[in-house]
Amino acid sequence: MARSLYVHIPFCAGKCLYCSFPVSAGFIRKEEEYLAALEREAGHRTLQECGPVYVGGGTPSLLSRQGVERLGRLIADNFSVDKQAEFTFEANPESVDIARALAWRAAGANRVSLGVQSFDDSRLRWLGRGHTAAGAAEAFGILRQAGFKNINVDLIFGFPGQSVDELARDVDRILALGSEHVSLYMLEIEPRSLFYARALKVDPDDQAEAYELVRARIESAGARQYEVSNFSFPGFESRYNLNTWRAGEYWGLGMSAHSHIDGRRFWNADTLPGYLSMMAASGSAETGSEQLSSQGKLMEAFLFGLRLNEGVDILLLEQRFGVRISDDRRAILGSFVRDGLLTDEDGRIKATSRGRMVLDEISARLV
Repeated sequence: MARSLYVHIPFCAGKCLYCSFPVSAGFIRKEEEYLAALEREAGHRTLQECGPVYVGGGTPSLLSRQGVERLGRLIADNFSVDKQAEFTFEANPESVDIARALAWRAAGANRVSLGVQSFDDSRLRWLGRGHTAAGAAEAFGILRQAGFKNINVDLIFGFPGQSVDELARDVDRILALGSEHVSLYMLEIEPRSLFYARALKVDPDDQAEAYELVRARIESAGARQYEVSNFSFPGFESRYNLNTWRAGEYWGLGMSAHSHIDGRRFWNADTLPGYLSMMAASGSAETGSEQLSSQGKLMEAFLFGLRLNEGVDILLLEQRFGVRISDDRRAILGSFVRDGLLTDEDGRIKATSRGRMVLDEISARLV
């Protein structure tokens, strides 16, 4: 598998109440300084080939047209990107306009991930989003006008008190956009989020029911689930996602970005001042690393693979990493199969519908 490339753009107009990602709200004035640091970091990479590219954040769509052009150049100048590679650019509806969308295409992007999240204006306000349902639909139309034929939309669900009818309406309105891909995000109360600070609670049983409703409704529209949180029409599965869940290698650039090359995982400073000062001082913002053993790489690939509908072929993984899954872990897998959380089809292990809801617990038992 070709290595993928992730570039982090940390700027946001404001922080959504559910967000726990490392972002920098209100600091778009640092765009030029940040891009200069990215250029310096990219200049140290010697990647011969690069498959999927993903520009995420934050809100990459806040970048000026000049900033997007500069970003496109630094990627093209420092990485040999396959001409057929998937190149995704993340966007929020309120910062989509035709000039920006055309700039993303000129920089090499051929796919956009649009943060719609909901088509209920009251829920959008509650989440702290900066757009309306009408604005999301308008942004989607602009992306089509700009020539994007591969668009993902994000949907958040599982809100406290969300009724079945409300959820069904939300899903149907998002499906009506006609995107090629849908990514689901069950609302989670993460420690670094404002919802966590407010002690917001969600009901896991209600969320499990909501997940099954959303999954069935999306599949009834003709899309197919290929990973726990991702659905697509045939041929539009995200190659970047698949590289991640198949334990492929990747480069990461920018604040808080992670890389995984030859079994070594390393990561950058997770604050904007920290990243910028380290890049200015030494040309590197790396703040930590770890070297995975063959057994560690095997188990990571196995646990990632359980997220995929295709499951994991144990024998192929053992051949890939040159080690065998230990007997005690095989015994634990057997117990999960008996409990109906996993299936074992001649050595190919897959998560059942019940198992997908408790993958974190399964992973914790196997690590």
